[in-house]
Amino acid sequence: MLIMDDRFAVEVISQTPNPQQIAYAAMHQDYAEELVWTERDRWPEETKCGELIVKYLLKGNRGHYGPLEHPQIVLNFGFFPHSTMQQMRTHRNVSFDVQCLAGDTEITFIDGKGYTNRTLKKTIGELYDLWTNGETAIRERQIRGRQGQPPCPYQRDCKTRLRKMRLRVLNEDTGRFEIGHIKDVMCSGLQPVYRLTLANGQTLDCTTQHRLLTSEGWQTMGDAVGLVTDPEGHVVEMTKPSAVMCNGLTAAGNGLYRDKTWLQQQINAGFSTKAIAELSGCSDEERELIGAWTRQIAPQVHQKFNYTCQRCAQRGGALQAHHLVPVFADGCLAYDFENLVSLCKSCHEYIHHNHCEMEFAQNFQPLTQPAEWQPKPKALTAHPVQVIKVDYLGTQVTYDLEVEGPWHNFVANGMVVHNSFRYTGQRIQDVVEGKQDLEDVFYLRPVGTYTDRQGKKYEYTTEQRQQDLDWCLQGCHRYAERIGQGLSEEHARGLIPFDVRQHWVMSANARSLMHLLDIRGKFDVQAETRVMTELMFERFQQWMPDVAAWYEKTRWRKGPLAP
Repeated sequence: MLIMDDRFAVEVISQTPNPQQIAYAAMHQDYAEELVWTERDRWPEETKCGELIVKYLLKGNRGHYGPLEHPQIVLNFGFFPHSTMQQMRTHRNVSFDVQCLAGDTEITFIDGKGYTNRTLKKTIGELYDLWTNGETAIRERQIRGRQGQPPCPYQRDCKTRLRKMRLRVLNEDTGRFEIGHIKDVMCSGLQPVYRLTLANGQTLDCTTQHRLLTSEGWQTMGDAVGLVTDPEGHVVEMTKPSAVMCNGLTAAGNGLYRDKTWLQQQINAGFSTKAIAELSGCSDEERELIGAWTRQIAPQVHQKFNYTCQRCAQRGGALQAHHLVPVFADGCLAYDFENLVSLCKSCHEYIHHNHCEMEFAQNFQPLTQPAEWQPKPKALTAHPVQVIKVDYLGTQVTYDLEVEGPWHNFVANGMVVHNSFRYTGQRIQDVVEGKQDLEDVFYLRPVGTYTDRQGKKYEYTTEQRQQDLDWCLQGCHRYAERIGQGLSEEHARGLIPFDVRQHWVMSANARSLMHLLDIRGKFDVQAETRVMTELMFERFQQWMPDVAAWYEKTRWRKGPLAP
């Protein structure tokens, strides 16, 4: 094995027992008339099952490898450089501290003006599918592509479009919501998932390690509520009260607009008029009919108010008819002429975009004289909502987002959550204070002769390495200085060298593990990655020896497409 660094480690957290026997059972069921479970006492021993898998499933590249997806292994990687971890995340489901969300979690995106609606929300599972597989429609390329792709069916990549979508993130300094962008979407494999329920009915399905923004700051879900579980993972009790910072409130069902408390919550939460109408059960067809009638009757409304905007008192210009009591608040007044007032276009947009409908209606007085005033716009801010219970949902496939920019958070099911790239700078501070060795925190290659990706050899000297160590130490001091000046960890970390040492957890089944070894186990990969895959292969050999022996003989280091 190539020796790079004696700190590198790949350890097993958990693994399916008797994996070859389980794969054999799945393979055998494909061809058996009876339920193979009834034969479980007569299944061959583990080693014999491995021989049968190789003989009837793997040998000859028959192409049916589904049974290998049942055995699961969870590996813990330690002390590898950040660049190696990034390569792993590109190809396989990796998570930090198993911090992840269930697939049906809704992620909030916004338009150019900062508003959202149902069409702008996507589940994290949908995002992962689009990010990984592209658009679902199969397209046919008739000629060679611009990058030399041959004519063939394909799915159009949409990562560029997803990166441009405006993600709602919270400016943690001001407490106001701003725009962020996706950097990566990852599948984190099967994890124990819990449902967090808030006092307003919102729910979030996540792991205990996913960090939430609470009224007490960033906390893991488990720590925030003081979660106590039994050995099977079921909830015993919550030992601490907790309130999660929210962006919006979830509600459904007809007639909600008649509940003034609910209505005010939706307005305060930042929902648009259209979104509130959808939640309250007002159909698109009904809204279109109301809009058509309103435009038809508008000239009479403007004449009634002497062609004067009833908010800014400016006369003339492009006027629009506005429902004083909004349709979503009282549908009975939708066709009431006396419920319409004149507003100029800018005032009309301001009221709806800033959710001032109720305030304007309550304070309305007919304007007959010009007035010069312009109220200060209200910014959309986060607000705390109490956690009332946590339920165990069992094991589910989970996902993560990584967010670009200084604010590493996003809105999931209306709650402010941290993105998956968890970061703590305590070890950086420990280096400055002399509590931790610099090379336990940063990775630098050993002195020696290396080859770059173009095959060009270069020498990494003792003098160069010492200069780089000095640079890492300077970065630690600058980091500590900025933290002392009040910068957030996420902001200050941009000042340190890139290859900090990383620990992470990876889940895989036998098939996907071989896929990763195919891609990253070749001789010409980055040296650190080669060492990592060699350690992974050792764990694979210990876990599924017969399958691993077949893999070593037919695929290891050959770089073929994965089964």
